Amino acid sequence: MRQIDARIMVAAGGTGGHLFPAMAVVEQLLERGFSRDQFIFVGTPDKIESRKVPAAGFRYETLPIRGLTSLRSLSTLTLPFKILKSVQSCSSLIKKNNVRAVICAGAYISYPAGLAAARNKRRLYLMQADANPGKAVKALADKADRIFVSFEDSHRYFSEANRGKLVVSGNPVRRDFLSPPAKTSARHSLGLDPDRPVLFVFGGSLGARSINRAMQQHLRTLAAAGIQIIWQTGKTFDPAGLNVPPGVQVSEFIDDMATAYAAADLVLSRAGATTAAELTALGKPSILVPLPSATNDEQNENAKVLEAAGAARRIIDADIADALPHAITGLLNAPETLVKMGVAAASLARPDAADNIAKTIIDDLSH
Repeated sequence: MRQIDARIMVAAGGTGGHLFPAMAVVEQLLERGFSRDQFIFVGTPDKIESRKVPAAGFRYETLPIRGLTSLRSLSTLTLPFKILKSVQSCSSLIKKNNVRAVICAGAYISYPAGLAAARNKRRLYLMQADANPGKAVKALADKADRIFVSFEDSHRYFSEANRGKLVVSGNPVRRDFLSPPAKTSARHSLGLDPDRPVLFVFGGSLGARSINRAMQQHLRTLAAAGIQIIWQTGKTFDPAGLNVPPGVQVSEFIDDMATAYAAADLVLSRAGATTAAELTALGKPSILVPLPSATNDEQNENAKVLEAAGAARRIIDADIADALPHAITGLLNAPETLVKMGVAAASLARPDAADNIAKTIIDDLSH
């Protein structure tokens, strides 16, 4: 396969929801002739990207930019200077390494990299996972060459001038989600009983407070009902002192998410765009609890799409503590319903999203 002579900068991170779709595209670019040394990732020194990117063998450069915290905080007052310094750092990397294209996957880390791409007249690709674009994507849309979106509905959020840049690709998922292990094999590798129902619970890399608290409250009741549980708590929940019943596995972070998904009969999670893409790629029924503080209410919109298709049940965050036990046991005691939900989820999948984005980028860079 002919190698493309081009270096690419990737700005993706803050959360796995921004990082993993970008890494899925990079995986496809590697499959199509690129090498690892052609990529430069930029991000923060203390978020998920700072661990995952170097571990995957890619060059990683840190930027001083941080997300907006409080309007009156010192961090907010110094934010313009950090943005300027981050733009300068990205521009320097672009020039010194002859970067030809920049991929930005949303969130604040994308903004300085996108500005640097525009200032240096490099190709700029934006990836927008949710239907409603975030602030960084909105701010960079005029400067972008292409904007990859997950939903056809995203067109209404962009100006007429930018709609021609939109490519409805779907939200990429990592390669291991496209070829997961069989359910029995996954349960065996996790030490679970292959004949008892399995619930997979997570709230993202940082965790979800309401989900964690509800699980803590009802853990013994669910376990007593014969339900096995894989529970990823995230970094913000301290499981110390938690009395874990037999058949329950609790961990801060799960590296092999595809196997955890594969082992599950039912998934309980937030409703981020990446989670929605993973659920559909794997055809998994779910109970979704949208993050109520999401800026554009994007998680609620994602959950509504899956709910309308019959792939998920949606529970409002404020109701989860009371609604959780009945919702979980009701579905796990209705295997025919779970099968229908799984089929509905799979019907929404776009398994070729990462490959299509990679092919588009290669076509552009080849001309």
